[in-house]
Amino acid sequence: MQELLDNPAIQAAAAPFVVALVLALVLRRFLPGGTGLAIIGGFFVAVWLTTGLTLQPLTSTRKIIICSLTLPFVVLLLEFIPAMPRSIWLKRMFRLLPALLLAAAALWIIWPVVRRQEGMAIWVMASPVMLYAAVIIFGTGALGRMQERAFSAQAANALVLAMGTGVTTLIAASALYGQLAFAVSAATGAVIVAGLLGSAEKSAGPGLLAMYAAAVPVALLAAAATVYAQLPVLVLLCLALVPLFAWLLLIKPVRLIKLRQRWLEMIAASLWVSIPVLPAIWLAWRAAGPVSF
Repeated sequence: MQELLDNPAIQAAAAPFVVALVLALVLRRFLPGGTGLAIIGGFFVAVWLTTGLTLQPLTSTRKIIICSLTLPFVVLLLEFIPAMPRSIWLKRMFRLLPALLLAAAALWIIWPVVRRQEGMAIWVMASPVMLYAAVIIFGTGALGRMQERAFSAQAANALVLAMGTGVTTLIAASALYGQLAFAVSAATGAVIVAGLLGSAEKSAGPGLLAMYAAAVPVALLAAAATVYAQLPVLVLLCLALVPLFAWLLLIKPVRLIKLRQRWLEMIAASLWVSIPVLPAIWLAWRAAGPVSF
């Protein structure tokens, strides 16, 4: 049994998928807005099987785990703040709070390396990482707040971003980061399956909690891989385009995808959103050289 649990395919795919699917089916019935808990549950199982639940010493990986399990709830709470002020500019300013929070979390994760730099080298190393985390969360939030025909776009964004992060970080010689990102994609896939089993009349997406539960860990994993592994910074630029490609699916003049069958719509959306991931994989492969899997 222990040998089975030590299998990377079980740790990064099968176990997170099964746990997330069970939780998603239960939550869909009793707490529809809480399906993000299924993604967090799947990620938690992957952490338990790969690194264990100890928090000491507080390494960069454990910082990512802590942020991934807690920040989705904090970011979701921050979504309610812009509704309080009447001023439009205050509302827009408060919309930046989740992005600023994730940028700070990314800096916290890479701080042991950043603090050893001097002068402009600090900004050269920290700025792309912080900006990437902020852009991913800001884009995810903007996409998550859209409702009309949002399921395929939101689900494709979460799934493709996680899978793209898993592939690129694995190529960048970080097997653990790759496993954790694949676990997020497996858990996200389970939530998507549960959503596709619902009524075809429902057009609502997986929900903001699910969007943030998937985006927070993969954003931090990719950001950290540029410092602790061999992931090129240009890969972050490509991955940052994923939410934009997903958002284009929901623009009324475009309507790139409008199919009756939801599973076909999901496949088409995923293929479209995967376009910026392809150069990201190529850049990671070119930087790392031939990789033996």
